[in-house]
Amino acid sequence: MTISDYAENKLLDAVFNFTTTGGGLPTANPFIALHTADPGETGTSEATGGSYARQQADFAVAAAGTLQNNANIDFASMPAVSGNGIVGWSAWDAVSAGNCLWTGWLSLTSGLAEVRSGDLATDDVQSVAHGLVTDSRVVFEALEGLTIPAGITAGTLYFVLAVGLTTDTFRVSTTSGGGTLNITAAGSALWRLVANKTVNSGDTFRIATGDLDVFLD
Repeated sequence: MTISDYAENKLLDAVFNFTTTGGGLPTANPFIALHTADPGETGTSEATGGSYARQQADFAVAAAGTLQNNANIDFASMPAVSGNGIVGWSAWDAVSAGNCLWTGWLSLTSGLAEVRSGDLATDDVQSVAHGLVTDSRVVFEALEGLTIPAGITAGTLYFVLAVGLTTDTFRVSTTSGGGTLNITAAGSALWRLVANKTVNSGDTFRIATGDLDVFLD
């Protein structure tokens, strides 16, 4: 099933640019939130503390099935966020509580991950010219009609290991330089490079103009 660019644009504008002609959701400019782990479909793991608050953002009109923020989105006086740091975002119809409209990772880089039966002995993930490096943070997402390799949990942040890292293969662990994740059955998934950003107390976390890219495949 494929959605046309025309329909993609209308759907994106209905969420991010309230349009009376398209019906629209009840917000002109959604409130953007930050997340320290997979926000999922409901916007869980939202940042808390300091003077953190969701920020209302303006978006350009959708074109070619995508849209971006029209101006910087600044989160002032952030709490300290170590560990995974800030890894995801979500859009809401209210500055607090409210309804979650959209979620995503701070990432635009992705690729197809394949684990074949012959890879199980070494737990290699096959991905042609993946471009990942040691300690890259990646998540895996299920693809329609395909089975995610057993042992990999969708939405979990993994570290890419130095061992087994080649142009077309990589291995992952739940910790930096840790033991290789045991993959027990073949399958395919989407891998996504996640930009995890550590924040110091009092910092301003900025999503620069055009950096929040929202799209429909």
